[in-house]
Amino acid sequence: MKRAVKWMSLVLALVMALSLAGSALAYTDKNLEAPKAGEVVIDGDLSEWDTTKCFKIDHEGQIIDQIEHWDGVEDCSMEVYVMWDEENLYIAMKILDDTPYVYREGFPLDELDAVIFFLSTDPEADPERTEYTATDWRIVQSTYGYKGEFEFFNYIDREMIADPKGWETAGEYGDELVFDDYEAAIADIDGGYVWESKLPLHNLSNDQLAQLIPAPGVTIGFDVSILDVDLPCPGIHSLRIQFSSEQEGRDRTPAAYPVDTNPSLWATLTFVE
Repeated sequence: MKRAVKWMSLVLALVMALSLAGSALAYTDKNLEAPKAGEVVIDGDLSEWDTTKCFKIDHEGQIIDQIEHWDGVEDCSMEVYVMWDEENLYIAMKILDDTPYVYREGFPLDELDAVIFFLSTDPEADPERTEYTATDWRIVQSTYGYKGEFEFFNYIDREMIADPKGWETAGEYGDELVFDDYEAAIADIDGGYVWESKLPLHNLSNDQLAQLIPAPGVTIGFDVSILDVDLPCPGIHSLRIQFSSEQEGRDRTPAAYPVDTNPSLWATLTFVE
């Protein structure tokens, strides 16, 4: 009888351990190294960038929505590069898109051609957290181009945060440049374009939220989505490809990979010299 009780206790402990292991999530093991920036000119020319370090978004397993609308890397794919100094993040993207710059006034930015950045401004944040805190950011960026001239739009989504600490949702329906001192430039390349930008980090802080100060060896949660539509129509959502995602099958929805609400699914970014 004692042996049976002991055996059952061991089995129960094992089941509980496996259950906890299955439910506990943390940042993925995908990491991007971000070198320190030198003199960066925001002009769409990446000759001063270290482009050997990048996130690549270019395969079917990364699709989390509208997989039936993806026709390969020429249709929608991206490389993402990040650099830093003590006051700014510099983010550049090489985007392949056979129907670029799809934008329509009054539509939510995340139903158009856009890029979503996810990041934490708290290096000490729990990588296993499954809900956003006030130092977690979902930033949607879009652009509209006509005859070589471009406008840029930002959308800060804070709806999933219980206490946003004074930084509320802004710019959801476009036509707003939410960030102060934001700079961006577009340069056309064969099959797509380069988007180079500077995001001053003071925009992600206030009297309740400390400003992130990058330094070598510091790691934060970070991830990227690219959104692609070929025609802006009401009710049509964008093809969406998420860097950290690795999925199988064709039944894909954002609800099955809820990176918009669960930071533990993010990749990471490490600042290096």
